[in-house]
Amino acid sequence: MNNNVFCIGELLIDMVCIDNKGLKDGEKFEKKAGGAPANVAASISKLGGNAYFLGQVGNDFFGKFLIELLKDLNINTEMAVEKGSTTIALVGIDANGERNFDFLRGSDGEYSFDNIDLSRIRSSDIIHFGSATGFLDGELKNTYFKLLKYSKDNNIYVSFDPNYRDTLITADKLDSFIEDSIKFISNSDFTKLSDEELFLITKEKDITIGVNKLHELGVRVVAITLGAEGTYLSVNGINEIIPSIEVKQIDSTGAGDALVGAVLKKLADNKDKKNVGFEEWKNIISFANKVGAITCTNYGAIASMPTLSEINNYLNVL
Repeated sequence: MNNNVFCIGELLIDMVCIDNKGLKDGEKFEKKAGGAPANVAASISKLGGNAYFLGQVGNDFFGKFLIELLKDLNINTEMAVEKGSTTIALVGIDANGERNFDFLRGSDGEYSFDNIDLSRIRSSDIIHFGSATGFLDGELKNTYFKLLKYSKDNNIYVSFDPNYRDTLITADKLDSFIEDSIKFISNSDFTKLSDEELFLITKEKDITIGVNKLHELGVRVVAITLGAEGTYLSVNGINEIIPSIEVKQIDSTGAGDALVGAVLKKLADNKDKKNVGFEEWKNIISFANKVGAITCTNYGAIASMPTLSEINNYLNVL
C-alpha cells in the first residue's frame, strides 16, 4: 500500500502579472491556482505520489475552479471545504522573474480540525504544514496546532515550511510568526526554509550556525534553498550544498513548493523515512532541485510543475 502525504493550508487564486512590470505597473494578469500547501500536493501528485489537500476555498466560481483542478491532478479533496469566499493572491513578476505580493484573504482561515477524518491518516503517512496563511489569526491556526499534536502523539512524519510572506506577516505579527515557526520546527522531522527565513528565525547570517540552531530545536533534516546555487542540506549537522541545474527563469512562483513535494514523494516511498542516511538524502535533494528549477521555466506554480516524463525530457535536451 502506498503511503499518503496530507498537505494542510491555503488553496487560492494567484492573479499573476505576466508583463514583467510588477504589481504597480503591470497590466496583464493570468488566473492561476496557488497556495503553498496545495502546490506541494500538486508536485507530489504530478510525480506519481498520493496527496491529500486539507483546507478551505470559497463557495464561488474560483473555489469550484480550484477544487476541480486538484481533482484533475488526482489530489484527494474529500476533507476540503467550500464555504465563504476564495482567497486571492496578487503576484507581480519583475524583469528578473522575482515576485512581489498582495493578498485579498477569503475563508481559508476558517478551516476547522473537525473537517479532518483522522481515520484516514496512518502512522506510515506524512503530514506537511505550510504556513503562508496558517499562522494568521483564525480557526486554521488552531487546526494546525491540533493536527501537529495528533501527528506527534501518533509518531507520524512531519514536514514544515514557514512560507514567510512580508505582505502577510506585518511587523506587529512577526514575533508571533517566529515563535509559531520555532514550535513547528521543534516538532518536525524535515523542514525547508529559504535563506531569508533562516536568518529571520535564527538571527544568524552564517547558514551553518543558523542550521545548527534549528537542529538544537529538534529537527533532524534541514534544507535551505539558495536559488540558482542549489540547496544547503543538513542531516543531524552533516551538511553539503547540493547543486541545481541551470535554467532560464521566467517565474519562480511555486519553485520551493515543487521542491518540497519532490522530497515528500521520495520520502513517502521509503519504509524507514525517519532514518534516511545522508547519501540517500543527497540523491533526494538533487532530484528535488531539478523539479524546483524546471518549475521556474514557465508562469504559474502548479501549471509549471513537471511530471517524471517531463523531467526526463528536459534533462535529455540540456
